[in-house]
Amino acid sequence: VVIKEAKPKMYNMIVLMGEAGAGKDSMMQAVLEKLAEKGHIADIHEIVSCTTRPMREGEAHGINYYYYRPEEFEQKIMDDEMLEFTRFNNWWYGTGYDSVRGDGVVNIGVFNPAGVRQLVDRPDCNVKVFWICTCDKSRMLRQLNRENCPDVREIVRRFNADYEDFKDIDFDYLEIPNETVSDFNNGVEEIVCQVETMLAQGQS
Repeated sequence: VVIKEAKPKMYNMIVLMGEAGAGKDSMMQAVLEKLAEKGHIADIHEIVSCTTRPMREGEAHGINYYYYRPEEFEQKIMDDEMLEFTRFNNWWYGTGYDSVRGDGVVNIGVFNPAGVRQLVDRPDCNVKVFWICTCDKSRMLRQLNRENCPDVREIVRRFNADYEDFKDIDFDYLEIPNETVSDFNNGVEEIVCQVETMLAQGQS
């Protein structure tokens, strides 16, 4: 008989979302570095989500995603091991309970709108959502420049998919512009401030 550990009652979560190339992953890493500098390394946990999509150039298992075969991912769903999950472009994406922490720790991760909707609807998740916003031209250039041989058709597909995913956002969020270096730094500071507020609330 396998006895599963009881899940914590509440997960504190900072959620970053944005269209492809908006800079959400870069901003999250900068937030984590800033929090480490401020002595919060034990209070913050980076969420690494799961997917069945192929690994892209420059990605690594356990760093960008946990990469699973479709049957493995579907078994995790059947075993109630997923906090949220969605199917997009014939690939599964989601977050396992083993990728988040409770006990007052603030989890931070990147999610698509479908995943965010599931999280904000959960009574066991205290979620603060940040939408990282960048114009289409900047996003396109970033995607073209981050790979040696970019798949232009894939980039266009992501643009079209993002248009559908982000056109009807029906939950609360804070918008973070990310066009300039100043925007980026201000966004990092705003997210760090929210993390510290969430930590202080957990200690009171």
